[in-house]
Parts: sequence; C-alpha cells; structure tokens
Amino acid sequence: MGNESYRHPLAALRAQLGLSASDYLALLDRRHRELGHGAMATRREKVARWESGLCAPELTAQLAIASLHGITEQAVHELGWPDWLLLTFPDDQTALGAAWTLEGTVASMVASRRGGSMDRRGFLIATGATLGGIATQWSEAFEQLPITSAGRRTLTVGMVSHLEQRLDDLRHLDDVLGGGELRQIAIAEFQLISSLADKATYNSEAGRRLFTTVCEAARICGWQHFDAGQQAAAQKYFITALRASATAGDPEAGANVLAFMAIQTYSVGSPQDAVNLVQTAQSQTRQRTTPRVRSMLHARAARALSKTSHSLYACTRELSNAREALAQGPHDDDPPWVYWMTEGEIEMLAGSCALDLGHPRQALRFFDAARAAEYSADGYVRDNALYLTRAAEAHLALGEIDEACAAARQAFEQSGGVNSTRPSGAIASLRKRLRPHRHTPIVQDFLELSA
Repeated sequence: MGNESYRHPLAALRAQLGLSASDYLALLDRRHRELGHGAMATRREKVARWESGLCAPELTAQLAIASLHGITEQAVHELGWPDWLLLTFPDDQTALGAAWTLEGTVASMVASRRGGSMDRRGFLIATGATLGGIATQWSEAFEQLPITSAGRRTLTVGMVSHLEQRLDDLRHLDDVLGGGELRQIAIAEFQLISSLADKATYNSEAGRRLFTTVCEAARICGWQHFDAGQQAAAQKYFITALRASATAGDPEAGANVLAFMAIQTYSVGSPQDAVNLVQTAQSQTRQRTTPRVRSMLHARAARALSKTSHSLYACTRELSNAREALAQGPHDDDPPWVYWMTEGEIEMLAGSCALDLGHPRQALRFFDAARAAEYSADGYVRDNALYLTRAAEAHLALGEIDEACAAARQAFEQSGGVNSTRPSGAIASLRKRLRPHRHTPIVQDFLELSA
C-alpha cells in the first residue's frame, strides 16, 4: 500500500489489516454467505469503487463488513456509509467519546501518543453533528477545579515556562519550514509534555499552565498533520487539545484550537461545520479574551463564511469586525500564539475570501493592501507561497495570463524552501488550470519550470 494517504476509511482499514482488495473481498464473501445473504461478486474493482466514493456497498454487503469488524447493525443504519466504518478505529473512539474530565483528557492524550506518524488517513473522524457535539461539550466542560498530581517527578511553574518557550520556537520554525521536517519534533514535544501531565507531581498553578501547554503542543501536532494531509491524525490531536484546554480552564487556548479546526474543516469537510466551530469559540471567549484574539476569530469566521453560499454580507461584516478589533492595539495579556495576527494577515485573508466569493479584482486589491501593510513574506514562507497562488488564480480568472504566470512562478520559487503539501497542491492545481494555455510561451515556461 506504500506511503500514500488513505482517503477512505475502508482503504485505511485494509491497510491496517494488511489485506489486498482481493483478499478482503474473499473474507467478505465468506461472511456474506455465513449471514445467509448468498454469494457476492468478488472482483477487486468493487472495492476500488467503494473506496473512491463512486458508490456504496449494498446493505447486505455493509452488514457483512460490520459483522467482520464487530460493528452493530444498528450503527450501520444510524450512521450510514462510510461514517459507521470509523467505529473500527478504537483510538478514535477514545478521543471522541471519553468523558470531559481530567481522566478523559489523559485517555485522549494516550490515544494520540499511540497514533504517532504512522496514521496516514486523509479523512476526518468527526463531521456534522458529531463535530458540533464536541464543540458544545468543550464549551460546557470548564469546571474551574484545582489540578494536582502525585507522580514521581516534581514539575514547577519555572519548568513549565521552559516547555512553553520550546513550543514558541517550534511555532516560528513552522512558519518558514512547514511541517515536513518539524512534525516528528512536534510529536516528540507532545509526548514529553503530555507524559509529564500524566505522571509528574505539580500544584494547581503549575498544573493549569501545564495542561494549557499540552493543549498548544497537541494543536501544533494537529496543524502539522493537517499540513501533511493526514486528516484523521490531525483531528484527533485537535480534539485532544480541546480537552486539555478544558482541563486547564483555559477557553482562550481552546478557542484557538477551534479556529485551526475550522481551517481543516472548511478545507476538507463542510464549510458550515467550520462556521459553527468558530462561532462556538467566539461565544465562549466574547468577554474573556483580548482584542487581538477577537480579531483572529472574526477573520477566521469570515474565511469560513466565504466558503458557504449566500455569505457575502456576513463575511464582510466579520472582516470589518476583525479590522476594528485589531485597531485597538496590542494588549499585555495577548497570548504568544496570536503573534501572526496583523493588518497584513487580515488583508490576505480578505483577498482569499473575495476570490472564493467570485470577486477576483477585489481579491487583488486586498492582496495589494496586505503588501502595503508590510506583510512579512520572509517570516511566513508557506503562507506567502499560498497567497501567491491565490493571486495567480485571481489573475487567471480575469484572463491576465502573464500576471498569473508571474505570481505562479514566485509561488513555485518560494514553496521550494518549505515542506508542506498545501502550497505544492495549490501549484499543482494552478498547473492544471494553465494547461489549456500551454501554447503561450510564458505558460509553457512555467509548466516546464514546475514540472
């Protein structure tokens, strides 16, 4: 099965079992007969069609699959295909279903640590009502109880400060290098910090700081797995981060996690689910955070709204709110993870929103405004490469082939220094859209350069 990302739960399940399509169908045919449903066709193309999403198995085949993996018939009927297949991954269920308590957070941390780098599933483990339920449970889980532990190693507030600084360095390295080289370092940091939370001795103050640090370590892992296209692992880390923020009594840190979950959700899932996540974060932190964090949440809400239908007014309003909040200036209580929220970043996001809403000329004006606001291309190499691809898309939509190729060339040159699937995927998409113009010399030059 190689090192590809498994885009369907059945493909991931077969990989976990080490079964080819033919071998799996042979097992399935046998169980199909045992259940009294008779013989079934066993051409391996059948599995390929299921895993591509072209069609779903007939109900009797689904019941045979469920029987093979110990899933109830009720779950098959209630959840539908392929959502009920997610029940075959037990560590996911720990993250999704554990109680919103200290014990549940610890169980989720352990499950995330077991996932490691081998989880290459390119699909979400929670969508729709399940995802909304997680956000609601998070918002209701802040008990404000003291956190203490009686492990063998004593952890002080000063030691937690050193752990926080390591994560701050990792955040800034991710901006310029991407998750490719850093993902294993991020996983190691999460394993260290979460193990200390599980086994060390600390008082209430150190414990709350520690679990906020667990939250941020898990969020970074989630972000870097998303950046690599490993959606299931990313979402599991994000949910663990939410749990840790609730245990720490830190809704601000959890709101930041929801904002990053929204990016993943509107990118590979439902934009409306993403809107709901950000709105939950906004509701929980409305009177409990700084203007800069509020600005970030407004901007993220706008980006999610731009991917939904009939959203121009709401998107514009959120962008206006983001600008107004940021204009209030920095605050002593700004968390360190909100450093990237600047005037230039808002205008870059506004450009992406306008492009998705079908206004490419306006998108280019926003991108120009971002550069005028001294948007730092050097400090955010991956993001700048992405925005250059979006500028190229805007020019292409306007029929400006030369300008599109110039921006695309810059994006390609910048993306060479960052290990991230998102800029490379955006450039691959640009190449496809430019191919109809391949007889134009400047397009031909770009296609040869980026081949």
